[in-house]
Amino acid sequence: MTERFQAAVVGGGITGASVAYHLAKAGWKDTLLLEKGDLTSGSTCHAAGLVTQFNPSPTMMRFRRYSIELYRELGVFNTVGSLRFASSRESLMELQRGVSRARGIGLDVELVSADEARRLMPVISTDSLYGAVWVPGDGDLDPHTATHALARAARDMGARVMTDTRVTGIELDDAGVVAAVQTEAGRIETEVIVIACGLWAPQVAAMAGATLISTPVDHQHAALHAVAGHEVPHDMPCFRE
Repeated sequence: MTERFQAAVVGGGITGASVAYHLAKAGWKDTLLLEKGDLTSGSTCHAAGLVTQFNPSPTMMRFRRYSIELYRELGVFNTVGSLRFASSRESLMELQRGVSRARGIGLDVELVSADEARRLMPVISTDSLYGAVWVPGDGDLDPHTATHALARAARDMGARVMTDTRVTGIELDDAGVVAAVQTEAGRIETEVIVIACGLWAPQVAAMAGATLISTPVDHQHAALHAVAGHEVPHDMPCFRE
């Protein structure tokens, strides 16, 4: 028997889990989240988990503020604050303008001196440091835990999560509208498909005859062992330059 859902979300990373959560919260209880492996088995598990609000765009700051509010509600957020450093006079001036924008939308943010930045984060050097932006409400989380929390909350609101279920095709009706998604577990009828599978998004979009532009970007990720006697405290602020 063919199953039917109002929406099918392809990809079980933090984006797909968030989409499923918000669809269910908006009343789309009949939502299905499909993941070819385990939740967070793609790029999500490699994320650093830093959640900061300061940004040149007021719109992005509002998005980020909402994210922190949601993660706090889900019980997965660790508030440690964040510092954005200025290593030149020009970057300090840009941070000053950013602080004005941030305060304009009600963000709790402060421009601090190099000495104050070091007081907040003793491991840094003040050489060539002109100041920093301090956002006390920022912090970090574990991407794996956060994704599972979103998926669990989506389930609690009526959504369904299917792991180890690879999407193999997308069916369109005569008018070119999505009709069903083919999976290794069988055919599933749906009105809407949301593609949230990162690197594989163009491949899945092509199943519906759509072209999706996606450019992978390399990032460096370093994990360092603690040096005895110089361990970094777990409540150290997040930081960016």
